[in-house]
Amino acid sequence: MHHHTQLIFVFLVETRFRHVGQTGLELLTSGDPP
Repeated sequence: MHHHTQLIFVFLVETRFRHVGQTGLELLTSGDPP
């Protein structure tokens, strides 16, 4: 059960970083300052 919880945590963190990276790329490619 502990291993299963660890897998879920890693999945959530990976998804969060992927979302942040995608948002950063969109901001860089848009070229419009906030």
